[in-house]
Amino acid sequence: MEKMSFQANLRYVLATDLAAFLLAALIVLLASRIRALLSPLAVVIVIAALALVFAGDVAIWLTRGVRSVEVDEHSLTVYRGRDLKAKVITREEITGLVIQRRFMRRTVTIRLSRLKAVRITEEAFSPEAFSRFLSVLAGWDQRN
Repeated sequence: MEKMSFQANLRYVLATDLAAFLLAALIVLLASRIRALLSPLAVVIVIAALALVFAGDVAIWLTRGVRSVEVDEHSLTVYRGRDLKAKVITREEITGLVIQRRFMRRTVTIRLSRLKAVRITEEAFSPEAFSRFLSVLAGWDQRN
């Protein structure tokens, strides 16, 4: 098996967070139509808090998020953060592999030991690249 690389992109994270922010802000604005639920000041505060939460999510991805994944015959390498700090995971270190689908988002959790895990989510990757990654990872795990 040759080494396969899957690259994340900031625009996917921004698009996901922007869409979620707009949806949440729309819900808040619709709720504000009922004066008993939210006052105008509360609407401004809640929307500002939402903006901070989603901006924080992007900031966390920039500093610690998975930027790239490489899979070869014997190991999986995850590159994180601005400095692309590499974490090499060999097949022997993996105790479990869980692929989940929640709210139109797929997540891979690679369990390394009782308390350690690496989580890779689809939101930073293109859907095609993440689907290819999942198929390679599923085949890689079966040969374990």
